[in-house]
Amino acid sequence: MPPADAFMAALRHHQAGQFAEADRLYGEVLAAEPGHLHALHFRGALAHATGRNEEAVALIGRALALDEAVPELHYNIGLALWALDRREEAARHWARAVKLNPNFAEARLNLGNALREERRFNEAIAQHSAAVNLQPQSPQAHNSLGLSLAKAGRDDDAIHHYERALALRPDFVDAYLNLAMSHAKRGATGQALVLTMRSLDIRETAENKDLFAGLVPAIAVARDDPDLRRYLLRALEQGWSAPSVIARAAVSAIRHGPASALIARAAQAWPARLTAGELFGAAGLAGLNEPLLLALMARTVVGDAGLEKFLAACRFALLEAAAAAPPDDAALLEIACALARQCFINEYVYATDDEEAAHPRQLLARVQGALTAGAAVPPLQVAAVAAYFPLQALGATEALLARAWPAPIAALLDQHIREPLEQAALRAGIPQLTPIEDEVSRAVQAQYEANPYPRWIATGSPRKYPSIDAYLRERVPLSPFRPPGKTGGLDILIAGCGTGEHAILTAQQYDGARTLAIDLSGASLAYAIAKSRALGLDAIAYAQADIMRLGALERRFDLIESVGVLHHLADPYAGWRVLLSLLRPGGIMRIGLYSEIARQGVVAARALIAQGGYGTTADEIRRFRRDLMQGGHEPARDILRFTDFYSLSECRDLVFHTQEHRMTLPEIKAFLAGEDLELLGLEIDRAAARQYATRFPADTAMTDLENWHLFEQDNPRTFEAMYRLWVHKPAEQS
Repeated sequence: MPPADAFMAALRHHQAGQFAEADRLYGEVLAAEPGHLHALHFRGALAHATGRNEEAVALIGRALALDEAVPELHYNIGLALWALDRREEAARHWARAVKLNPNFAEARLNLGNALREERRFNEAIAQHSAAVNLQPQSPQAHNSLGLSLAKAGRDDDAIHHYERALALRPDFVDAYLNLAMSHAKRGATGQALVLTMRSLDIRETAENKDLFAGLVPAIAVARDDPDLRRYLLRALEQGWSAPSVIARAAVSAIRHGPASALIARAAQAWPARLTAGELFGAAGLAGLNEPLLLALMARTVVGDAGLEKFLAACRFALLEAAAAAPPDDAALLEIACALARQCFINEYVYATDDEEAAHPRQLLARVQGALTAGAAVPPLQVAAVAAYFPLQALGATEALLARAWPAPIAALLDQHIREPLEQAALRAGIPQLTPIEDEVSRAVQAQYEANPYPRWIATGSPRKYPSIDAYLRERVPLSPFRPPGKTGGLDILIAGCGTGEHAILTAQQYDGARTLAIDLSGASLAYAIAKSRALGLDAIAYAQADIMRLGALERRFDLIESVGVLHHLADPYAGWRVLLSLLRPGGIMRIGLYSEIARQGVVAARALIAQGGYGTTADEIRRFRRDLMQGGHEPARDILRFTDFYSLSECRDLVFHTQEHRMTLPEIKAFLAGEDLELLGLEIDRAAARQYATRFPADTAMTDLENWHLFEQDNPRTFEAMYRLWVHKPAEQS
């Protein structure tokens, strides 16, 4: 076939989406005419379309060498370079395309996007405005202009263009999300959530699921909203984020949902209990059989005092229902098993008096006897026992596992017996990197051996990032810092990984990452290893070690994360310096530290514990919680707002910890200056960021710790979880 005919045939196949045949024919043309500019160009465009971007750059580069005055060549090579994360080169080519053809709207759009990423917002707005003028009916042009305006702080103007984009294209999911973000920045979180759910109705994407999960922690649910409950359920079941992120909104939605009246009655009656007839009658079961409630109980700690009182009443009523050995009731069994899973997750934190405690012991003995005798055991009785004791307490684990059970009981057996057995077997094989000899370290280790923290069940699927640069551009977008340009797999250290959720999420974010996760507690590490295996992750190496002894480690890291750990060392700043010695020049560190100002409720609770002589056993922690929930004891009752209050290990970590330091921002600022570290940014919620920007508009990067100290003094709950800081070790530092 003559080259001209082959080229035309290649074009037809290309336009028809028959890429393999088009590529073959372009190759045939180039074999005959290596300098065929259009074959080089279109074969390069095809290579980009099929993900072969290095090949695309080479092919279009050869075409540019023949004629660099063709704007389309610059535009298409820019697309391939951008896909390769060679962003500055891409931007230069798009700028050249615009110079050659000022009416090239698509090139202006992409150039504007590149300028926006470089924080050259006014230049980006100029390019996108020109694109809108060239293509006023383009939804994409309006959306891009809106994004640049929003980044420049002009959200009112941005909203106009997002709305115009949606008028032109009502199913434009990205425009819905950008519009939602602008409303969220202005404090209209509820409106932002409505827009996000509207986008989810059109099409579920990773981005709108992520935004939904990011918005729901800040919403106030004031009424029953079936649509919201539906999406909260999907978020929990599909793992849009960690269940703990969804939990607060889910609790609020449940308290306004079908079970609201029953929950209120149980909470008002507490510590007295409602009867089985009240809770498990037709009306009660209709409220209890709420999919969102069942999903929440099975996946994370239900952190709410009113719901705890309700669930404690349900647990006690379950004993009455189970003792009566009713006929099989699938709905009641599902509810009972979800409650038993919740009690296992929160480590049986609900308090009982002597009279109530006697009943589950009697049922335990009854079930043990039936198992030993080989007699039938109603599944509801197994569930009722499991709501008060881990099923290992029955002793007859082989008999339990050998029997056929309904699916809800089988799930309980996995949680209560099989998984703990697996963790016990894994513990013996955990390597030890350092000895643990320091007195404080050994005390902290003993606490977490007894109470591995936290006992998480499921986590979300984090977004993947091609590089640490891409992650930091999103995490600290206001920082003038230029990311390190690290290519290839990252070396990551998670210092104090606990039960592994943090390590797993971080390792999953980066392709090819090599992660070392260390902790003092063998019990916590065994839990982490089991969870990693269940998820099919083999890129995390776990080891037992003391941060204070890690200085002898020869390995160095690009990223070190230690969140909620250093403040439990004998000397937090000494531990921080040890970690810095392991960080490569140019490396990044994420640190989480308790705030002195934010934890005054915790300080009051610790004082109350000391004054009341409460011990650290499970029974003593339950007694303390019951006394606090009965009223009085301000300001210690402030800790009822914390999710950590609602499980045994987390409550111990919150207010019974053997070692706790609290920091102030001026102290942290002095440390950063002394170690020649650059603060990249603080992790803060949108509301705090908006208030801070209003008060300190000159601090556009939001990194002035003196300003933040003043802000925190007036807004003491700003960092109630902890300070979370991103810091950078300059490349010239050795």
